[in-house]
Amino acid sequence: MSYRWIDQNPPLADLNARLPTDQPLYLDTEFMRERTFWPQLALVQVNTTPDAAPAAPAGAAQEHTGEHVWLIDTPALGDAAALRELLAGRTLVMHACSEDIEALKVFTGETPARIRDTQIAAALTGFDLQCSYQRLVRELTGTELAKDATRTDWLRRPLSESQLSYARDDVVWLPLMTQMLTERLNTLGRLAWWEEECDRLLRNAVAEVDPALSWRQVKGAGNLAGVALARLVTLAQWRDAMARERDLPRGFVIRDPALLALAQAGPTTREQLAGLDLHPSMVRRDGDTLLALLREGEQQTPPPALPGPPDPAQRQLIKQLRAKVAAIGKDMGLEPEILMRRRWLEAMVREPGTVPEPLTGWRHELVARPLLEMLP
Repeated sequence: MSYRWIDQNPPLADLNARLPTDQPLYLDTEFMRERTFWPQLALVQVNTTPDAAPAAPAGAAQEHTGEHVWLIDTPALGDAAALRELLAGRTLVMHACSEDIEALKVFTGETPARIRDTQIAAALTGFDLQCSYQRLVRELTGTELAKDATRTDWLRRPLSESQLSYARDDVVWLPLMTQMLTERLNTLGRLAWWEEECDRLLRNAVAEVDPALSWRQVKGAGNLAGVALARLVTLAQWRDAMARERDLPRGFVIRDPALLALAQAGPTTREQLAGLDLHPSMVRRDGDTLLALLREGEQQTPPPALPGPPDPAQRQLIKQLRAKVAAIGKDMGLEPEILMRRRWLEAMVREPGTVPEPLTGWRHELVARPLLEMLP
């Protein structure tokens, strides 16, 4: 199999000029994020195949040449202008792409116009919701892909031939699989479902999270209330700001257990801070700031505490509703999780009459209405 390597802007601009503006791009990315807040885009793989080959029956392996595959060395480009122009206005077809969307947005400064996610398409035809690209290729084409580059440092150069082959394979099968899945969705009358789900995924992937709500992501936050929760709100918002400013994972600024300990104990001196098992360097650098944040939090009105686990009556009702969802899924040939996530179901039980946004579209008549009729 072949591919074309791009590490300069002129060839990328030339590629863009030669492609029809309405042609979808079959795309994947490789990025690194282990020690940074922002994803570092290391490689973009693009398949520019204009039309997929005729769909093969499952189990029939096919060879693809990869002649339309371009591997774009994003760190070498210097700027994102040419890549931004290539992606602008086009439909991007990817697999499990929420993190890819974020990495592209950080690098290019732009949100994709439209996406189509083959993992979602697969789920809407009966695969499990988390079906991997490798498994989908195997199930649809009979081809077994290598997995030996999943732990690659994609920012290191040069990349080995095995790494480049792995990157190429991540897009070489996308056009064929997209055609096969589209045909199945069309037969099932679910193409509109796919479009709705992909549009929702795109909105969620690029939505700006309110830093004032970052406390909700702290593990153990549901155990706090009152002044301790007010302290946590202030501390978590500061941590989020520092993670962005220092380009570090939130846990590298301060870990969740330490954040909870600060919020619960409410220390007032550096000595008390040190007694909470904070790293000495953090006490030296941020000690005064943390103490000030704790005092500030104590002056704030705490938000409502996160809901606790369902009570026995609610658990019994949730069990009945889940059984109904499973029965609907069986009739439709769908995994229950694609129809109803647990958090949506719990929201309907906790607040009768509530219909979470994902249940207002294609799911409403299929699953939301039957469940609402079962609620007291």
